[in-house]
Amino acid sequence: MDGTLTINPGAATDDAAQIDSIVSQMESDMQTLDAAIKRNIPDGIQTTWSDTVKSNWESYYTADVPQAMEDMKLSAENLRLAVNQALKYDEERF
Repeated sequence: MDGTLTINPGAATDDAAQIDSIVSQMESDMQTLDAAIKRNIPDGIQTTWSDTVKSNWESYYTADVPQAMEDMKLSAENLRLAVNQALKYDEERF
């Protein structure tokens, strides 16, 4: 190996755009699910099952989901940054 790194900028930026699209769709789907849970288990229903489901969902939806979405967005941004830096380095080399 000669230490050469080959980057396909088009493929990498397409991958980043796909990540953005997936995150956007997942955020929309999670909002739909959140609305359905709130609609189908409204406040005032006092059962152990409903309290547990709502509590677990709210914890998941307000903490885990946003963090996962941000991590995915960061991955897409990092991919774009890596492509831009590689292209900049390549231009400076020649």
